[in-house]
Amino acid sequence: MRAGLLAAAWLAGTYVGLRADASILALLLLISAAAAGALLLRLQRLPAWPLVLISLLLLALVRVEAAGAPPPPLALVDSEPAALRGRIANDPEATARNIKFTFSVEAIDRGGGMEPADGKVVAYAEPSPDLVAARTPPFFRYGDELLLEGELQRPQRLEEFDYPSYLASHGISGIVFSTDATLQDPESGAQGGWRGWIFDLRRMLSENIDEALTVPHSAVAKALLLGQRGQLPGDLVEDFRETGTSHVLAISGLHVGTLMAISLAAAAAALGRRGMVYLVVPLLLIWIYALVSGLPPSVLRAGIMGTAYIAALVLGRPRSVLPALALSAAAMTAFDPRALMQVSFQLSFAAMAGIAVGLPHLGMFSPAIDRRSAVLPDWIRPWAAQLLKGLAAALMVSAAATLATWPLVAFNFDRIPLLGIFVTVLVLPALPLVLIGSMVAAIAGFLHPAIGQFFGWMAWGPLSYLIELVSWAPGYTVSGTWVGDTLVWAWYLVLGGLLLAAGSGFRLPSLWPRLRPDKAEPAAPDGVQATGQSRAVALGFMVPALAAAAVFLWVQLLYAGHDGKLHVYFFDVGQGDSALIVSPTGRQVLVDGGPDAESATRALAGALPRGDRSLDMVVLTHLDADHSRGLLRVLEHYDVAAVVVGLEDPQSPLYPQWRSQLEREEHTPIFLREGYRIELEPSVSLEVLNPPERPIGGQAADRNNNSVVLRLVYGDASVLLSADIEAEAEARLVRDALPLESAVLKAPHHGSRSSSTAAFLDRVDPALAVVSAGADNRYGHPHREVVERLAETVDEGLLFRTDRHGTVELITDGESLWVRTER
Repeated sequence: MRAGLLAAAWLAGTYVGLRADASILALLLLISAAAAGALLLRLQRLPAWPLVLISLLLLALVRVEAAGAPPPPLALVDSEPAALRGRIANDPEATARNIKFTFSVEAIDRGGGMEPADGKVVAYAEPSPDLVAARTPPFFRYGDELLLEGELQRPQRLEEFDYPSYLASHGISGIVFSTDATLQDPESGAQGGWRGWIFDLRRMLSENIDEALTVPHSAVAKALLLGQRGQLPGDLVEDFRETGTSHVLAISGLHVGTLMAISLAAAAAALGRRGMVYLVVPLLLIWIYALVSGLPPSVLRAGIMGTAYIAALVLGRPRSVLPALALSAAAMTAFDPRALMQVSFQLSFAAMAGIAVGLPHLGMFSPAIDRRSAVLPDWIRPWAAQLLKGLAAALMVSAAATLATWPLVAFNFDRIPLLGIFVTVLVLPALPLVLIGSMVAAIAGFLHPAIGQFFGWMAWGPLSYLIELVSWAPGYTVSGTWVGDTLVWAWYLVLGGLLLAAGSGFRLPSLWPRLRPDKAEPAAPDGVQATGQSRAVALGFMVPALAAAAVFLWVQLLYAGHDGKLHVYFFDVGQGDSALIVSPTGRQVLVDGGPDAESATRALAGALPRGDRSLDMVVLTHLDADHSRGLLRVLEHYDVAAVVVGLEDPQSPLYPQWRSQLEREEHTPIFLREGYRIELEPSVSLEVLNPPERPIGGQAADRNNNSVVLRLVYGDASVLLSADIEAEAEARLVRDALPLESAVLKAPHHGSRSSSTAAFLDRVDPALAVVSAGADNRYGHPHREVVERLAETVDEGLLFRTDRHGTVELITDGESLWVRTER
């Protein structure tokens, strides 16, 4: 209790010091007076604790004043061009379009020359061609000295999140979007020290996860294990937010606490509790997890707090866990007083404290569950009891963490998910399985990618469960704007009072007497459960997951295969193009990759059999970003037999990355021209209709009009994939009397007004048309006139749009044609 009071005094002093200014000299005089008074009280054999606590509070004020004020934020307008010189201050992460990192600014040029500056910004940058040629993705490294030229912006408040305040709590004052990032010192990134080594390890683990799992499973695994959220699909992030489980994606005390709780139970079941050796397992596990996650402050804090809890168990004083956690928090604020005001610090401490308080009570459900399970048949009773105990443990952990953190979540994010606790209960059983399975797959990938993929099955099942759960769960949320400072303080003061009362011997009357152990049964010590209960909890988590994995494996083995029909998928990749051809015997051809890094890999994961990471051919129609960016990731993570392209395009901004990726994967591209014919199998062929032998536009070739046009033929069925050609190329195709007639037309250039001319549509004469375009795109695709022309050409109801129908799948046996849409 005394340790808790000392920590509380220090934290209170830190809070007051951060809120108010004080004179260090005056504080030292007060500390001297309080210390003298405490000494006099001790000489008189009177309690000196009040003056000791006051002294510690004043000492915390001195520490805050000694730390000094944070550097002033950069002076920013809403948006301005600028050049920034400085260093990368964290682990760079690839997002859908560019690379994101925290940039420590040392000098800034707003148009009048470089001037010294001190501050941090979030940077979204594209690497220079030299950097692309010299390094592998994500190209930038921790510690790199860069010159960033681009648009410097002031952070804007999001709809339900004070983003500027969040960044300010981490010392970040701006955002820069740079298309010109130049490495100033090639050796600067090699000076990252131990943090650079950790980030290199983290990057390799990330690559191994990409090899072991497909999107979106790999993206969720990297977010939960490594804290890399840049590749998470936007709709999935929104699902987590709406269901009140977005905290699951941000590594924090919940993850460390859950991992610790489950590993404690599993280690006790496997090793027994004698000698406390079993405590080494959760201790190692939480610090390995902290290491591979890159040691972000939230995980470091949670790891220290988890260590404090385990230390309390070693000392046989599990009731002292809250004072131990408080001392950990005090030590961290002694190192960095401003950490106390960071939301991540507050949430980490609150979550760990809530879980630690709930852990000693995990066994309270066991007697009731055993009694209820007694009515079940003998063959199912043990499994049912174990499953129920596992769910009860998840309920306890979820409820404890939620009750401890909801006021902070509501106050900082203005949102209260009404069903968040219930959805979190359903999520928690999968969380340790995802973390451990992803970690094993990532580490096994160092031995061989195939071994990593094998162990990836351990994580695939719980990841699928997690993704489907948040996708289907209802999202009922209410505004949290009514939660103010007063309510937050009142909530934690009441909880603190109840905990203090419990520590002094006061007990609340039990509202659920049947859940308490029978008097005849010896109760386990506080914080320690019987080995049988621990084994039940551990098995309650493992048995359902292993059973689901076994069922899935058998389904894959029994039903995987091809149906003997030709399938063409027009993927919904937003404002871009990507299509997959699967022949009757299973040959797979990907045409274009969409506008984002994960566009094609995410789409392929839903279309190809689980674990299939091979493609017979990849076709790049032209090097515009909306068709090609996604292919960079496909070449990296899929075994591609052949890469075919149209014209060489050195003028494209993506050309350096494209050439570098081809060289890394040892691909020699095959160049296509009009007249080529590709036989996928005896009855399926691809006819190349564009580009012509002499490119349209000559040396200054028109990228769209020289894009690759393919006609897919299978029996009497044909599909025209017309890339981004416009009126000029369409007129050439019509004039040269090329075989354009097709049952299905992929409309050129996303339905642009400059394409789909009447003469072209008349020659193709499709029965069905597909437009690949993004919802509410800034180009206005498809244009109203094009939609009207297509509607006049194809049969009624046979005009499909990916922005409205989602992914469109065509299926044909060479005679008949079937259509399946996502929406």
